[in-house]
Parts: sequence; C-alpha cells; structure tokens
Amino acid sequence: MTIVTASAPGKVVLTGEYAVLDGSPAVSMAINRRAVATLTPTDGNEVAVRSIGLAGRYDTNLFDCVVKATNLVRTDEFSFALDTGAFVDTASEVKLGIGSSAALTVALVAALLAGESDNVDVAEIAAIAHRTHRDFQQGVGSGVDIATSVAGGLIEFSMPENRVTRLTWPDGLRFALLWSGVVASTRERIDRLNAGDMKHSRARLSEEATACAGAWKSAEADAVIVACRNYVDALMTFSVDHELGIFEAGHQALAEHALAEGLVYKPCGAGGGDVGIAMATDSVQLDAFVTRAEAAGFKQLDIEPDGSGVQQTRESD
Repeated sequence: MTIVTASAPGKVVLTGEYAVLDGSPAVSMAINRRAVATLTPTDGNEVAVRSIGLAGRYDTNLFDCVVKATNLVRTDEFSFALDTGAFVDTASEVKLGIGSSAALTVALVAALLAGESDNVDVAEIAAIAHRTHRDFQQGVGSGVDIATSVAGGLIEFSMPENRVTRLTWPDGLRFALLWSGVVASTRERIDRLNAGDMKHSRARLSEEATACAGAWKSAEADAVIVACRNYVDALMTFSVDHELGIFEAGHQALAEHALAEGLVYKPCGAGGGDVGIAMATDSVQLDAFVTRAEAAGFKQLDIEPDGSGVQQTRESD
C-alpha cells in the first residue's frame, strides 16, 4: 500500500494586488505555512475526507472541484486527509488569510497526480490547479496565489499567461507580517470593483505596480522601499475612489504612520482585514513599528519565507 502526501505553501502578495487583474505584474512571497493533502488506499466503499483546520463545507466544495478536474483516481479507493491547520490562528481559531485555499488546491492536485504516477510534471500541477481554483472561486481572482504555492520563493506573476519570474529577496530589506484579527472577503471586493466605474486611480495603480516589479527585480532594498511607498499611496487613492475599504480593520492608521516615518506598510491582497506587511531597512525602526501595531490590536505572525514550492512523497506501508 502506497501513501501519498503532498504539501504546498501559503502566500502573501507584496505588490500588484488588484492591478494584476488589469495585466500588471504582482509580486508574491511563499511563506512557511503549508497545506498538506494525504491519500491513503482503503477498502471502503465511500469517499472518506477528513479535514484539519478549515473543516466543513469549505473543504468539501474544494475537494469536489479538484476531484472533478483531475478525474484520475477512483476516490472510493482512498481516504483523504486535508490539513490546513497552519492557516488558522490557534488562539481564536480564525483563518489568517494567507492563501489557504490555493495551497490546499495545489497540494491536493499534486497528491492525486502522484497517486497515478511516480513522475509528476510541476507544469501539469500548475495548469490543473489554476483551472480548478478559478472554478472554486467562480471565476474570481488572478491566480497569483496558485502560482506562488506551486513555485515557492519570491515571484513576479502576470496574467493572462500565468507567467512566473523568480526573484531574489533584497539584502537588507526587513519585514514583519501583522495580522489584523479580522477575516476579509476577496470575492466581495472584486465584485464591488467590477460593478463600479473605472477611475483614473486604477490606471495609476497599474503604473505603480509595474514600477514596483522593476524595483523588486533590481533586488535593491532602497529601491523597493521607494517604489512600494508610491504604490501604497496609489492603493489608498484607488481604494477610496472605488469604495473598496482595502485599508479598513486598522490598516489605514498603520499605513499613514509608515508613510510619515519612511517605512512601508500595506495590506496583503484584497485587504479590509487579514494580513499586512511592514518593510524597512532599519531593524530598530521596524521593531518600533511592530510595537505600535501590536498596541493597536495587531498580532505579529511568526512566519518566514518558504523557498520550496509544491512537494510530494510516496511511502510504502
């Protein structure tokens, strides 16, 4: 009996959220919180799915989408363990908003493919996961989260080709991830954006996202700080113009303080809650900012970059 296990990392979008939907590049970082999918052969007659972390209807719908898309294994011949516990705050049991559904999609696709073959093509995992996750989200989203979970590390991503370029983290650039404690809805904000009129700030956001991508490619910390500060300013205007509330749940006060002090702070992804990132070249300055954020009710997450993308193992029992 062969037990197949696959895992994939979560992500935080550093720059380019929303702008990526208009064809501009986004920059995203894989993090060391991983979703794990395990397939164990069984003699049972029913599909047995056990969820750890984000249990219930969420996992059931995602599981059904992935199985339908792969159509490779007889699901009644396996039991499935879907573990997204690393994406939940242990104290409050609240989802952190760091790419759990994408990571689980990639891990489950990889496990199902590995159940059929010893040699699995990463490009095939990516293609199926992109299609499946988009179906799961009913067409909403760019795919940057899937691309990050597949590739790992720091990447630049752009639509519609799902093009991925690997980047190097700049020497001397320090960061802290801060959780707001508030769960936010990506779909709600994208629906609101699509339903409204396009304002000039949307074009400016795309311009600043492109500039940010260039700064990240330079791998120079000071250039990234300057470009990201301009991007945050554009994102604030974009949010107000399109009534998206990206900087709600305490992000606004932190972002304004960071701009005044020469740091960078911004929500990661859709905003309105979930996680934000602070970046600086001065560790003392960054520590002081984190202390301020914690006093405002944010929680610093013990998270590091993850250079590994999707991984699979096969173990004979």
